[in-house]
Amino acid sequence: MGAAGHTSRMKRFDVVVAGAGAAGMMAALAAADAGARVALLERDAAVPSTLSVSGGLISAAGTRWQDAAGEADSPETFAADVRAKSGAEVDPVLLATVTQGAAEAVAFLADVAGLPIHLHTTSRWPGHCAMRLHATPAESGAELQALLRQAVARQPRITFRDGVTVTALRPEGVATSAGGMDGGAVVLATGGFGGAPGLVARYCPEAARAVHVGGSHADGAGIAWAAALGAELLCMGSYQGQPHVSPHLVGGVRPRFGASLPALGAVLVNRLGQRFVAEDIGPSELTAHLLAQPGGVAVEVWGEAAQQAALAGGPFRRAVELGAVVRCADLSELAARFGLPEAALAETFAAPDRFGRRRWDGPPRAPFHAAEVTGALAHTQGGVRVDANARVLRADGSAIPRLFAAGGVACGISGRGAAGYVPGNGLAQSFALGLRAGRAAAR
Repeated sequence: MGAAGHTSRMKRFDVVVAGAGAAGMMAALAAADAGARVALLERDAAVPSTLSVSGGLISAAGTRWQDAAGEADSPETFAADVRAKSGAEVDPVLLATVTQGAAEAVAFLADVAGLPIHLHTTSRWPGHCAMRLHATPAESGAELQALLRQAVARQPRITFRDGVTVTALRPEGVATSAGGMDGGAVVLATGGFGGAPGLVARYCPEAARAVHVGGSHADGAGIAWAAALGAELLCMGSYQGQPHVSPHLVGGVRPRFGASLPALGAVLVNRLGQRFVAEDIGPSELTAHLLAQPGGVAVEVWGEAAQQAALAGGPFRRAVELGAVVRCADLSELAARFGLPEAALAETFAAPDRFGRRRWDGPPRAPFHAAEVTGALAHTQGGVRVDANARVLRADGSAIPRLFAAGGVACGISGRGAAGYVPGNGLAQSFALGLRAGRAAAR
């Protein structure tokens, strides 16, 4: 088919969704479910996305999966947990929209998209007072993405276009690498700016040295397009730090160990063989402490029970498969494998906790499992301000006509900096706002 025919056929849509990550696929599915003809555009589906490299965990409160597990929770409790971590920095409309809408979004994933959902019960995560992390069977972002793409393929009202780059917003839709595309509404779901070093240095300078492990296309373009139309930007210094990441590439892959290890008793020691922080303060804020150590690296150490429990997480299983986790019979072998001073390491493991961990049952016991880790940037959390229907708002509170945003383009619920991020809340925002955006855009 020639370019002209391809372009003309591409223009017959009610909703155009830019970006096919978590937020984009949810928006497309929701709009199609509401009867709209949807174009879902992706720059390169083969490139790792923020969703595909995540742990695939979704925060949601008051779900039927929690009820079945006897877990008491509610959107109000969820919101209180967010405020406890981020203070009063989160826009109250956004907070209510996400904490109330996440449960509906998870139900949509199960009942409409057909995804097998369960409640994660292997470990408790910092920042959540209840078990509220939901996932697909492998607890893997790669699996969640694959299942969502299958759901998109089953929906006849969605036309998925891979290899199409959105280059600008237009009054009647978007401009793309394949020509203009008209749509009654546009949903921006192109991700944050974690992959744009200049923007990270400008807005999140303490994370400028962190390895970026999020989506390769997270260049902030969608945020810039919306800002050019007058969109208000909120909490641009907010991001998710990820301290459980290998400083090394293994076969072109950077192993990730997941954030459950501290809750399972893992400790971190620096190159001097010393602990330096309460490891369970939360993964995002832990990142800065890790980057401040000699060389910006540490060795994470855990025991056999933690090893077995952590295997429930997809990223951790993949790291084990890649050989990034080593087993050491005793402290001597541990010191030798990682070049740590054995005397200092032994003193560290004999000392009581002096950093104020929430739970301290003593250091891990031999045999040990361990990996070298560094601080990484998973994704940014600042973005455009939206209302309860994910419409993009100007500073005066007015909505930009027919423009919606979700996921990394929109402001998250993490407040400012890294300390407000709680595991699972990024996907909670992506799916809750994606659902609202898709339904509203279809109208």
